[in-house]
Parts: sequence; structure tokens; C-alpha cells
Amino acid sequence: MVLRWCLLPLLFLLAEAMASELIRAVRAQGLGAASLLHPFTLWFLAGLVFRIGFAKLLRRTGREDPLEFIDTLEHELTHAMMGYATFCPPVSLTASLKAGGEVELKGTNPLAALAPYFLPLWCLLVAGLGLAIRPGIQTGWNHLLFFLLGWFCYRLFREFHWRQTDLHIYGFTFSTLSVAILLLLSLGLLLQLRGLLSARWLEAAAVHAWHSLPRAWERIHSLSGLGNRGVT
Repeated sequence: MVLRWCLLPLLFLLAEAMASELIRAVRAQGLGAASLLHPFTLWFLAGLVFRIGFAKLLRRTGREDPLEFIDTLEHELTHAMMGYATFCPPVSLTASLKAGGEVELKGTNPLAALAPYFLPLWCLLVAGLGLAIRPGIQTGWNHLLFFLLGWFCYRLFREFHWRQTDLHIYGFTFSTLSVAILLLLSLGLLLQLRGLLSARWLEAAAVHAWHSLPRAWERIHSLSGLGNRGVT
């Protein structure tokens, strides 16, 4: 617990640096918020709006949303797959439409516990398959990827909240900053796999974070100095 609290300032600096450099790199590719009419941006918004609209429509008609099962399945599968990757394999996994899902791992670690909030599983699957499809349909494949990214954001917005037990295993603040860093890394990887982003943004983020350390230390030192002068 002490180590997690000590890491918080460093995680914050890293998250800020990664967000700044990823946004800068994405804007350089013409995918930023200033270009809302870009096809990829429109497909992302289409995925988000479709998922919101479909859920509201079914709620108004008093029916269960069958797509929630797909969301639940993705959530539990990411726990399980990251558990395998980090030597905490799953012992059992359940997923249902009405009762939700649950996965039991043989051990635990932050990556396995937080995987559903930073790992867009269906998007990674589509990005991986896209490496083997014909060049002529790569643009359409990118549209599908951004549509699924919008869908993932819908699931993330619904599941990331204070009452989510996954986020309290290692502390909510630690989990939030860790998810932010890993989510940015996942998004950068997806765009890189599709040839939409250079890996240089990650190097720039590391340099940005390194240069932020002295400024942050000076800020903390000045604040502590003001506090000490106020003590009599």
C-alpha cells in the first residue's frame, strides 16, 4: 500500500505526458477533435451513438439488451486472458445476460484486475486480423475498428465507477491512473497496428515525463516551503 501511494505522483506525470503526446500525434494525423468530419472520427461516434441508442430503445420497450452479454463476455475474457499472460490463469469463468459475469483467477495482479478497463479486446482482435486481409479493404477494416472503439467507450463509461470492485483491489486512485496509462498505450498500439500512428509518440511521452520531473519537484519544494513558513 505504501509503495502504491509513493508511485502516484510518478503515475500522474506519466499519464499526463502520454495523453499530451498521443493527442499531439493524433492531431498530426488529422484525427483530432478539430476534424470531426474525418471518416474515422465519424465511425467512432457512430459506434458510440449506436450502442447508446440501441440500449435506450430496448429499455423503453422493456426488453433485455442482448449486446450487454457481449460486453460482459469481453469484460470477463480480458480478465482471463491477462491472467494467462501474467501467470495468474483463470480457474472458472461465467457470463450471462441477466446475472453479469465472474472470473476466478489463480492469484491476482494489477494488470489482470484492471484489464477490462484498458484492453479493448474486440478491437485488438480486429486490428490483428486486419494484418492478414487484402489491401483493397483496409479502409473499411479501419472503419470497423473505430466503430468498435466507440462501442468499447460505451462499455468503459458504464463500468468505470466508484462501486466497481475491480477498481478498489489496489486502491481507486492507483487503479484510475494505471488504467489511464495502459488505456493510452492500448490506443496507441491499435493505431500503430493499423498504420495510423508512429511509435515515436511513446518515445516523446517518455522524454516529456522525464523533463516534467524537475518541474514537479520544484513545485512540491516551493509548496512545502510556503507551508513551513506558515508554521509558528
